[in-house]
Amino acid sequence: MSGRRRMRRLLGLRFLEEEREEAGLRRQRQLKQECLNALERSEERKALATRALHAGLESGDRAEAIFAEMALACGPMERRILQRRLTQLDATVEMAAAAWRDSRIRRMQVETLLERAETNDRRKAMAREQKSLDGWFLSSRPQGLAARADESFQRERPEWTSSDGTGRATSVHE
Repeated sequence: MSGRRRMRRLLGLRFLEEEREEAGLRRQRQLKQECLNALERSEERKALATRALHAGLESGDRAEAIFAEMALACGPMERRILQRRLTQLDATVEMAAAAWRDSRIRRMQVETLLERAETNDRRKAMAREQKSLDGWFLSSRPQGLAARADESFQRERPEWTSSDGTGRATSVHE
């Protein structure tokens, strides 16, 4: 199995891992939200029970007052349980978020390595192709043409250099 194929397989596994961690994070956040909603409903029941207690006491309805008082007595216990659960869920959500971030980083690292490998391979392929084209071009040039170009260059040289090898200026009148 080629290195790139292994990298692609690893990247696929990292995607699955990230999705799994993200689903776990969503599940933990949903549980936390449900606990927050339950705590809010408990507070609403406390407010309703307080109003019912006052209404029962004002109207003289003893049964309603006792019922409201019992609801008020149970409320703090329910809220303490919910607060403890919320504290646990906060820690669980934080751990799930850290796990998701870590899995995301691992996936992005593999993506970066794969992109670099592909870029290097493309660069090497372009260099091979350019060398091949250069070789083809040089091999297809007629040999006589290259030799004549070299000879004409050498013949022109004395015109712009002096006999001692230093350059000399030429006049338009020469």
